[in-house]
Amino acid sequence: MLKMKRNALLIAAALILTGAIHTASASVRGNPNPVRVGYIESESFRPFARGLAGIALGLEERGIISGFAADPQEEAADAVWKSMAASDGGGRIRFAEDMFFTMKTMGEEEIARCINSDEIDLLIVMGTVAGVYVSERETKNDFMVFAAANPILSGIVKSETERFSINSYAYIDPSRYRRQVDVAYNIFGFSRLGVVYENTPEAYAYSGIEQVELSAGSNGFAVVRRHVDEARDDADMDRYYRDLKAAYTHLAGEGIDALYITTATTEDHMLPWLLEDIVPAGILTIAQLGEEQIRHGAVFGVTLDDPDDQGRFIAHVMEQYLDGTAISQLRQVYEIVPKIYMNYDAAIRSGIRLPFKTLISMDEIFRDEW
Repeated sequence: MLKMKRNALLIAAALILTGAIHTASASVRGNPNPVRVGYIESESFRPFARGLAGIALGLEERGIISGFAADPQEEAADAVWKSMAASDGGGRIRFAEDMFFTMKTMGEEEIARCINSDEIDLLIVMGTVAGVYVSERETKNDFMVFAAANPILSGIVKSETERFSINSYAYIDPSRYRRQVDVAYNIFGFSRLGVVYENTPEAYAYSGIEQVELSAGSNGFAVVRRHVDEARDDADMDRYYRDLKAAYTHLAGEGIDALYITTATTEDHMLPWLLEDIVPAGILTIAQLGEEQIRHGAVFGVTLDDPDDQGRFIAHVMEQYLDGTAISQLRQVYEIVPKIYMNYDAAIRSGIRLPFKTLISMDEIFRDEW
């Protein structure tokens, strides 16, 4: 019996030395040092910052960290990260301040520093583009992908329970955008839904187009598409906005009666200008991102992102990880309770009238935001 146990241990050691067994999560159990964490995001994007703050608040609520001082409404993830790095992880976790990466503003050589790094044990990833980048390259350290619209379609993970690599994790809300479009259809009953997005696999995923198509197949409305290249940097923003507005105007001319404002590099304060030709045409505008887009002129939206709720779930998952659960065994699926928002004045400008019983079903109605 002792000989068999000894042989088993020798086999396991050989597998570890040859890399056949990924050991990052196992090292968490036995290593007295805190887990060192890095961060990478696709671009500087307010929802990423709020999501990161939600995670920090969730960790603080569970007693894993203390002293997190950033504003939960902070719009820059680097400011949130600095506060996380300054917090006390109680000997269990440490956020490495200099391991913060924003892909859109960094060169390839600088970005590559976060991959297979000796300076971290775990990488937090925000966004589809960053999630794909890391999942294709990271083989040494564990990584957790958040704020990716469709991690399965993007190839970050294989399914709700299966991974392509055992060092990966992705937060999944499997039908978030379909639910969003289904609710809009059930209330307004449109027949031709316009969408504008960049013609790339990543944009197809984070713009929720697959789920829009599923909703269209179920409800019987048509999807009318236009493609626009997103801004590559700040100097390219003017071109992008001109192309985006032209695409919206083109869709209005094609007889759409609803427009799905997909996520991209669009800043919310640009919506009144972008929608100048859409509003007088009586076209319903549906916000993919939700509340802030509705404040700035979109008529309707179902928000499926709650940074506090998501942060509590993610903090629970991270606590399990810190306690020794292998990253490949952590629960990935979690559905946020939806909230329905409407901009009443934007609806009036578009000639949209809703019965009182529908209005009182809204979680919040905005007025006079333009």
